[in-house]
Amino acid sequence: MAVRKREDAARILGDVSGDKRFFCHDGCTASNLQQLADCLSHMSTQSYDHHVTAEKNDFSSWVRDVFGDVKLANELARSRDRADAARILNQRISWLKKKLL
Repeated sequence: MAVRKREDAARILGDVSGDKRFFCHDGCTASNLQQLADCLSHMSTQSYDHHVTAEKNDFSSWVRDVFGDVKLANELARSRDRADAARILNQRISWLKKKLL
């Protein structure tokens, strides 16, 4: 889904609840993109490697399936490590926040 309207950005930046939250291997829980970026910033390489392998990228899948942000999901799928994934998330969050103005 492309971000065309302010409402799209607000929805993507918003919180999800219940089973839609992201439950990290290390116990960190994310209800929105900012919380996921925070989790990534503090997560160990071992936890990151649990979620990202040659066959899967749980972060990318969550963003695509829960928020519908295909652009961000594709960028996360190409991330090289947890720091790169956190940087990608923070850049997208900043861009989405500008759409709210």
